[in-house]
Amino acid sequence: MENILLTILQLSLFETLCVTGSLILIGFILGFIENRANFYIQSVFGLKGIMITAWIGTPIHELGHLLMCYLFKHKVNKFKLFNLRPRDGILGYVNHSWNQKSLYQNIGNFFIGMGPIFSGTFALVLGMFLFLPESFATFANYLTLGSGQFDSRTLESIFVLTAQLFKSIFSTENLTSASFWIYFALAIAISSHIALSKEDLKGAGRGLVTIFSFILLVNVIALLLNIDLSGCFTGILALNVYLVAFSMVSVVFSSIRLVISAFAYTLVSRII
Repeated sequence: MENILLTILQLSLFETLCVTGSLILIGFILGFIENRANFYIQSVFGLKGIMITAWIGTPIHELGHLLMCYLFKHKVNKFKLFNLRPRDGILGYVNHSWNQKSLYQNIGNFFIGMGPIFSGTFALVLGMFLFLPESFATFANYLTLGSGQFDSRTLESIFVLTAQLFKSIFSTENLTSASFWIYFALAIAISSHIALSKEDLKGAGRGLVTIFSFILLVNVIALLLNIDLSGCFTGILALNVYLVAFSMVSVVFSSIRLVISAFAYTLVSRII
């Protein structure tokens, strides 16, 4: 009996990771990159360096929270997409409440917390479609990844396609185009504010606990009724493949910002 319970617990943890792992990993990667980049930028330019990109990036960040609130039927009490005069470093916020007894709304806390990853990535892809249509056609190659398997070969394919995409974006032809530089500026601004705040992670954590509890309950019921649910999680793994692939756009542009800010910091440090 103990072995069965342990197996169900391990399976539930694994399946929770299948559902949420990609978002959590991407969130932490973007958070690390943004924190380092912000350190360099604030060291050189102060808060003004953050505000230069905030007027574009912050509204898109907060829209991610806001839209997820509506999707998961949370009550939006108050929100501000961008604060020109931030207090305590808060550039924007979405204040929401929910029915504590609603499973759907409690699960929604996770996706509301992770909302900026969706909105930021969508904005980057939309900008690519509008300003760099040829590169967007290359981006569409990500749609060939829907194998339902998330292994080393899939990751290798994602990296190869990402390299092809950014080779297309930074082509010689694009570098001489005004559309490229408009998109590049927008992409840097958007990617500068995709990362999740502590409050975002705290809210997502509440939803994560609910997701795990729900999956655990489903697995117990499936065991009692002898139902095989493995097919459901195969489909979820396929979605994770797309999520990781699409989010590489955000990760790469965030990394470019980090490199630029680190270069500026190093240059100023040597001069001073």
